[in-house]
Amino acid sequence: MPPPRPLLAGLYQLRGDRRRTAVYADSARLALEAQIRAAPDDGQRHALLGLALAYLGRKADAIREGYRGVALMPIRRDAYLGPYNQLQLVRIYLLTGEPDQALDQLEPLLRMPYYLSPGWLRIDPTFDPVRKHPRFQRLIGGAEPTSP
Repeated sequence: MPPPRPLLAGLYQLRGDRRRTAVYADSARLALEAQIRAAPDDGQRHALLGLALAYLGRKADAIREGYRGVALMPIRRDAYLGPYNQLQLVRIYLLTGEPDQALDQLEPLLRMPYYLSPGWLRIDPTFDPVRKHPRFQRLIGGAEPTSP
């Protein structure tokens, strides 16, 4: 069975292959929109649709869907899917060039039982857009970067 389309879009995005990122993101968008029509209250599908839209450069739509996913399945209601959806919102903000909003959503995830840890953040290339951000440096326990 092939990997899910949003995963492939993310892999190609990390490789810098914009064409394949767009192809897989658009394919994911179409599939997720169909799934949401069948299950409109599925928070995970909305969060993943937001991620696909972020890969496609549709910032406002991506953020709206990411928030919808978090609202439909908040952390207080589900300790597994709630953080997962919030992490997708973090990724959406990173992809759409909103580092402060991404960090606002990321910080609470590090204060709860979840797989994210400072060590994970240090090695995950998803967080490269905020790698030198002082708030991110504090989250991973590193020193703030100094100016040259």
